[in-house]
Amino acid sequence: MSQKKLSFFLLSVLAAALLLTGCSAPAQKTYEKNRYIYTDYLDTVCVIDLYLESGSETDFKDQIAEKLQYYHQLFDAYHSYDNLTNVYSINQAAGEQAVAVPDDLYRLLQFCIDHAEQTKGRTDISMGAVTKIWKQFMERIPAASDSEESLTGISFPSSEELETAKSHSKIENILLDEEQHTVYLTDPDMLLDVGAVAKGYVAEQIAAYIRSLGVESACIDLGGNVKMVGKRLASDGRTYWTAAVRNPETREQYDFILKLEDTYTLVTSGNYERFVMIDGVRYSHLIDPDTLWPVQEMASVTILATDSALADYLSTALFSVSVEEGREILSHYDNVEAFWVTSQYETFWTDGFESHMTKRQ
Repeated sequence: MSQKKLSFFLLSVLAAALLLTGCSAPAQKTYEKNRYIYTDYLDTVCVIDLYLESGSETDFKDQIAEKLQYYHQLFDAYHSYDNLTNVYSINQAAGEQAVAVPDDLYRLLQFCIDHAEQTKGRTDISMGAVTKIWKQFMERIPAASDSEESLTGISFPSSEELETAKSHSKIENILLDEEQHTVYLTDPDMLLDVGAVAKGYVAEQIAAYIRSLGVESACIDLGGNVKMVGKRLASDGRTYWTAAVRNPETREQYDFILKLEDTYTLVTSGNYERFVMIDGVRYSHLIDPDTLWPVQEMASVTILATDSALADYLSTALFSVSVEEGREILSHYDNVEAFWVTSQYETFWTDGFESHMTKRQ
């Protein structure tokens, strides 16, 4: 082969190699699950799974912990913290002065007031005086054992005490000033308690924060308040999320799972996590705003929605009404579904909830 032909041949081989290289598909990213567990915030166990690119040495655990701590302190109705105006601060100033509060706290209170009418006042943040009585009662009772051993001879809060507390529980006595960003409780004996919606609100804010960190895929579980971020990215190739609902009677999961897209959140209120057994009756931390006693009609209510704060708010609201009344409340909302388990362990669900159910393999 002549020198000229050899040169042409080598150039042709090189061009072909470059062409093949340029046409080959780029290496596909792979992701690994990084699990962070926190036990010091929101009075529950917080589990956050981030799906990060394989080989990434980025660790967001401390950054997320700072956010959880902030919200834990902000929504605390029983303790004060340095350099932070929180729910406790508002309660301490009741009947005396308006309190300027951080944006997150103001937005949460406004949210709860805005939804009070549609939910017939079933999730009432003005009932802190009532919930405080039951909180103190529960703290005096030994925690329920795994065997649910029933206690006897326990003195309950009196009707007079509860009715007096209820007389100081009126949501119209919460005055918000949007311009000044202040909160004023007009009744000096009134107390706020945002525990019924705080975890859902925090889940939504943590999801937004995780996205701001550049994380494309995550699952946030704040003690039963589950929020999805992005599509599921994992080595098995499944991009949808799955979630389960627990049977309050057996504590096992039902024989179905939910297939969920990245916009969904799932929140459950139940009587099987925080409760005491007295004289054979289970008393949970969820209080009926009418009877002023722990709710007895429901074992759990699960809400499927796109906004975690709304799902948390509605799971509490529907817990103290019948299934029929719950359906009526849901009629005010779009894209919100529910799954009920009554105290007799009968199950009911909306059509939209059923559309996400699939038999467990």
